[in-house]
Amino acid sequence: MATLGFHDPGWHGELRTPVVDGKYIHPKSGELRDIKDDDSPGYYCGPPAVDIVIQNVAAKGTFRKAQAFPMEGLLSVIMGVVREKNLSLDSIMATSYTIRVILSHEMTDEQYKEVAMRMIYGISDEKE
Repeated sequence: MATLGFHDPGWHGELRTPVVDGKYIHPKSGELRDIKDDDSPGYYCGPPAVDIVIQNVAAKGTFRKAQAFPMEGLLSVIMGVVREKNLSLDSIMATSYTIRVILSHEMTDEQYKEVAMRMIYGISDEKE
């Protein structure tokens, strides 16, 4: 679903500086460096990616993933899964770059994993 995606710059995990097109500017030296030359810097997605965290007070584990889609589209998919599965929702919080979902629904670990994966990756399956 290419129309929902947008450019997703990342961040250098140790230096906390933006990575664009695989390169970043070292904050102390000012040198332009390639992220591939670093030893596991903990590269991660940052704004404008949306950080999604899903927890269930009735099950073990937390699912977390950053997705480079607009928050509104991600939230729509998440709430669609809640409606479709008739899940008990404890709380939900959404900002421009963060979605936190707290479920309070009895389910097996496998069911919880399936629900979380659909919430996180379901937007990729959406039709235009």
